[in-house]
Amino acid sequence: MSSSPVLFAQRVRETRDTISFRTRPFDRYWTRPRIVPKVGVGAQDRAFFEAGIQYHNIYKHPLTLLSQGPYCTVDVFVDDSNLLLGPKLGYEFTAGLFGAAADVTYFVDHNYNKEGSNRKSIVFTPKVGISILGFANLFYGYQVPLSDDRISTITRNRFSLVFNLNADYFDLKDARRKN
Repeated sequence: MSSSPVLFAQRVRETRDTISFRTRPFDRYWTRPRIVPKVGVGAQDRAFFEAGIQYHNIYKHPLTLLSQGPYCTVDVFVDDSNLLLGPKLGYEFTAGLFGAAADVTYFVDHNYNKEGSNRKSIVFTPKVGISILGFANLFYGYQVPLSDDRISTITRNRFSLVFNLNADYFDLKDARRKN
C-alpha cells in the first residue's frame, strides 16, 4: 500500500505572468507592532494600580496565539500616609495559556517619615503566570533588590492582573501583518 503526499493549495493571487499558491492550510503570521494601552491591578502587601503602554504584536498560529513586546508602565500604591510610585521598563512574552515577563522598577516612596523624606529603590522583577492568549495575564512576581536602599513597606512577592488592550485581538484576520 502506498500513499502519496497531500498538498493543500489555494490560489492567492494571479497576475498576467505568474500564479501564486498558498501551500499551508492555515495562515501563520505576526501582526505589525502597535503601541497599546496596558492596565492592571495587583497586590503586594497593599493593592496597587498599573498603567502604561506596550509596543505589542501578536503571532497567529492555527493552534494558539503568541504575543510579545516591551512595555513602560507605572505602579501606583496609595495609603493613608504616603504615595509610592514605581515607573518601570520591561518585556513580556505569552504563548497560549503561559506568560512570562521581567521588568526593572524605580520605586519612589514619597513622604515616608514624619520629616517628609523620600526613599528610593531599584528592583528587578521576573514574573510568570497564566495568560488568556496575551490579552489578560495573571502573574506572580518576586522582586530582587538592585540598590542598597529597600522600601520595607512592600513585600517582595506580588500578584498582578494585567490587560494588553490591543485592537488586533478582536479582528485578527484583518490585522495589519508584519512584512
